[in-house]
Amino acid sequence: MPTGSAGPGGRGEAGLRLPRSLYLHVPFCERLCPYCDFAVHVGSDIAPERFLAAALTELTALAAAARRVAGGPPPPLATVFLGGGTPSRLAPAAIRRLLGAVREAFGLAPAAEVTIEANPSDLTARRVAAWLEAGVTRVSLGVQSLDDDVLRQLGRTHDAARALAAIATCQGAGVRQLSCDLLYAVPGRPAATFRRSLERLLEAGPDHVSCYELTVETGTRLHRQVAGGLVRPLVAQAALRQHWWAVDRLGAAGYRQYEVSNFARRGARCRHNLVYWQGGWYWAVGPGAHAHLPVAVATALGLTPAPGAVAVRTWTHRALAPYLRAVARDGLGRAGQESVDPRQRAMERLLIGLRLSGGVRLRSAPARRRARPLLAGGLLIGGGERVRLTRRGQELLDAVALRLAG
Repeated sequence: MPTGSAGPGGRGEAGLRLPRSLYLHVPFCERLCPYCDFAVHVGSDIAPERFLAAALTELTALAAAARRVAGGPPPPLATVFLGGGTPSRLAPAAIRRLLGAVREAFGLAPAAEVTIEANPSDLTARRVAAWLEAGVTRVSLGVQSLDDDVLRQLGRTHDAARALAAIATCQGAGVRQLSCDLLYAVPGRPAATFRRSLERLLEAGPDHVSCYELTVETGTRLHRQVAGGLVRPLVAQAALRQHWWAVDRLGAAGYRQYEVSNFARRGARCRHNLVYWQGGWYWAVGPGAHAHLPVAVATALGLTPAPGAVAVRTWTHRALAPYLRAVARDGLGRAGQESVDPRQRAMERLLIGLRLSGGVRLRSAPARRRARPLLAGGLLIGGGERVRLTRRGQELLDAVALRLAG
């Protein structure tokens, strides 16, 4: 897996590769889960129609910037990801309108991957059929657990039976790719509970599985519970044991670990997320959404990158109301930006690229020299210009990346 490339893309007059991926953040949720620190909106004080109008305005502004840089129509998008929040809470007509606007603004490549995140409690056969008709090719289902006690602890709105029924509904409707998320290292729950959930999920047979450690994020209800002594997180070694058990069990079932937390059957890797992990370019729309843009594109959007910058990262307002006000005022919901210099970009490529099973290419002789003791110490494996992490190296990912960066 080479790093540092977003895959095939359109080029402007100067040979610039333009983003061919779009992240679209839909903030609405039925309730706020105790562990969640995403940009979400709970309640009915702001109608989804207002968000939809703002998102369409942002799409138009981004496409106009792309046309200025390209000197013509922008390249069609290869991946689109509707994340959240809970995009599946939008009415099917709203999903059709969003994806129709994406086609009008940028176009979609013939084999584009279009993902929608969904909660099992929102999923019906009619909704799935409507998503497929609108152009969705991939559903990412927030299962999280197949143990009812754990689901209640996590504040989820579905039970295990509903999650399994949602998986079957997607499969019966002909969803081209189905991904399911599971959480491990849930406080107060033995490893056997997570193992049973994963075994039940494997029986259901999704195409892709993401296994994430439940982390305590600052500002969440779970963080307050931990700080108050009401909840005790698992110790690091116990969490690692659950992670490695999942790696081995999924591998035995035919799911390749292509990223530290992500496993896929042949041909079922998430192409959109690979753009992130390979350091590629991507647009972003919606509250709390982050974009990664070439300097020329950022300039076309009215930004002023720092001297020597090789990329610009932008983000929008997290809260829905300020986001809507910003779009109404400026045509974009942008809240901030960061210029990325060559050293920072190289460090990010190492830190993110090392998460991939294919590892990273060491482009310079100094980097290859710095890799030698890490290879000898059993933290890296490989040879020549390409190295990847061993199991021990995965456990010390940040430290390994810092040593390689010098």
